[in-house]
Parts: sequence; structure tokens; C-alpha cells
Amino acid sequence: MTLPSLAAFAGAIFVLFFTPGPGNVAMVARTLDAGPVHGFVYGGGIITGDIFWLTVAITGLSAAAEAASAYAGWFWVVKIIGAGILLWFAWGAFQSYRQPTTGAGVTAERARLSKTGLAATYAAGVAMPLTNPKPIVFYLSLLPAFFDLSAVTPATYAVMVGIMLAMYFVTAAVHVGLAHRARHWLAAKGVKRWADLLTAVILAGVAALLLVR
Repeated sequence: MTLPSLAAFAGAIFVLFFTPGPGNVAMVARTLDAGPVHGFVYGGGIITGDIFWLTVAITGLSAAAEAASAYAGWFWVVKIIGAGILLWFAWGAFQSYRQPTTGAGVTAERARLSKTGLAATYAAGVAMPLTNPKPIVFYLSLLPAFFDLSAVTPATYAVMVGIMLAMYFVTAAVHVGLAHRARHWLAAKGVKRWADLLTAVILAGVAALLLVR
């Protein structure tokens, strides 16, 4: 791929990442619920899934189509796991709404940063692009229509992944950063309890959307 092609790829990735979708919404909600670390980890899961689809597109669309038809049941497994984790997060946010923390808030925050909690956040992030039609259509249908993926070399592939990672950091920094500031503002105004309820509704809604799409 030429330099103009890579620039066009960067622009397409920018549009894909910044276009409003359930992944961005869930990343913001996860930040509001558990803090910026979880927001970035959730976004890390999303970019992992996106890189997977890019790799599938470059290594062969016909093989990808056969795999998708032969192992369609696995998509439902991933959907159920991802939706289940999001519902678990929604339940936790709802519990925070019902029982707002005071002095125990710091302890709860540290508990959320456990390896298990971060692993669950990452797994939920990975499940989003693996089963969401938006990235699947983009990488397996739209991208090959505009770029000659058969001409991608290992070096070019590394550059494309680097572009995606850079765009991820920009996207995550904006969404997570703004959500984290809103989180502090809500806490200062004493209305974070109601934000927890809204977060629970959003996470449950994204989980339902993950199952029906």
C-alpha cells in the first residue's frame, strides 16, 4: 500500500472509531461506573477485536466466510458471554445506586481494580467488535472494496496495526477523559447516585443490543 492509501486507511479508521456506537457508549458507561482504568481496558478489548477482523480480512475473506458459517454457534457463545458481563456490570452500578457509598468508596474503587475485574472488563470489550455488525461489515466488506488487501506485506500490516492503535488511544483519551471529568463533576454535585442508575440502564441496554444485533 502507498502512503496515500495508508493515509486514507487512517481516515477511515478515525471515522469508524469516532462514529457513535454501542462500543463507545459502553466505554463511557464503564468509565462512569468504575473509573478511567476500566474505560481504557474496555477500549483495549475493543481494539483487540478490531485488529482480529483486520487480520482476518488480510489473510483471506473466503476462509473467513467459511469459518463464520461453520462456527456460527461460537458467535452466540461470545455474544452471551459479553452480554452477561455487561449485565453483571449493570447490576453492580444498580447496587451503587441503591446503596451509595461513603467512606467505603475508596475500598470499593480498589476492589474494582482487581485482576478479575479488569479481566472481565477486557473480555467484555473484546466481545463487542467480535459480534457487532459494524466492524465486521467495515473490515470484511468495505475495506476490501477500497484497498487491495492482497498487496499488504508484513511491514504494511504492522503499520496498519500501528495506525489503529494510535487512533484507539486518541478515541479512548477523548471518551474516557470526558467521562472521567463528568464522573468527578457528578460526585461533586452529589448526584452520582442517579448517574449510577443511568449507567446501569445504559450497560443493560448495550447488553441487550449485543444479543439482538
